[in-house]
Amino acid sequence: MVKSISKSYGVPGLRLGILASGDTELIARLKKEVAIWNINSFGEFYMQIYEKYQKEYVAGCKEFRKERELFLAELREVPYLEVFPSQANYFLCRVKERFTSHELALKLLKHNILIKDCDGKKVLSGGNYIRLAVRDRRDNHYLTEVLKSL
Repeated sequence: MVKSISKSYGVPGLRLGILASGDTELIARLKKEVAIWNINSFGEFYMQIYEKYQKEYVAGCKEFRKERELFLAELREVPYLEVFPSQANYFLCRVKERFTSHELALKLLKHNILIKDCDGKKVLSGGNYIRLAVRDRRDNHYLTEVLKSL
């Protein structure tokens, strides 16, 4: 099992991860071939305070999941987007018509909204994909209203 703490726990930029396996040959090979990354001070601090704030973190995750579901429902009302289900802090969407992913990103910038144009990603290249971060209720609603108005 390989897990990114950043993605799994919604802590962007943390750059912490784990690998767990019962395959001792795999672990030995990885120890030889993969460089060990040093942990930075931010990652170290996070690991020190995580338990202290675990209750608040769990409550925050519950609220986040609720907001993500509301945001998903609103995004699905945008006729030119195909929204893929997500358990992360963002949604991957395919822009089906009207714009390229790049054109849509530029149009949203005029409304002070920054999205990720995923056209440069090799596995998504040419697919007209964007990534939309889940934020708070006000920001998510503003984004979906602007998307609907275009």
